[in-house]
Amino acid sequence: MKKKKRETGFEKFARRLLIFSFALFIVGVVGLNSYETDLNIATENVENDIATLESDIDGLNMKKQELASFSRISSIAEKNGYTYKQNTATAVVGVQSE
Repeated sequence: MKKKKRETGFEKFARRLLIFSFALFIVGVVGLNSYETDLNIATENVENDIATLESDIDGLNMKKQELASFSRISSIAEKNGYTYKQNTATAVVGVQSE
């Protein structure tokens, strides 16, 4: 039978450091993947919120344009007793007046 060689203190320390390093690496990789997944979910939620707000803003802009249209303002003015007369001015160019 062969005798087992005794390990020195440095070899024990190196083995423990190697095992600890591998364990720390695995925990770090799993932790970072989990953190990245959480960030992706949060980013997607914020992008969905932004898209919803942009569509709400577009709808409000369309409603504003509809409410500010000339025909709507004219009909409201007529309901309140106002009338609108369209004045047209013409300019004649090239004709000399005598």
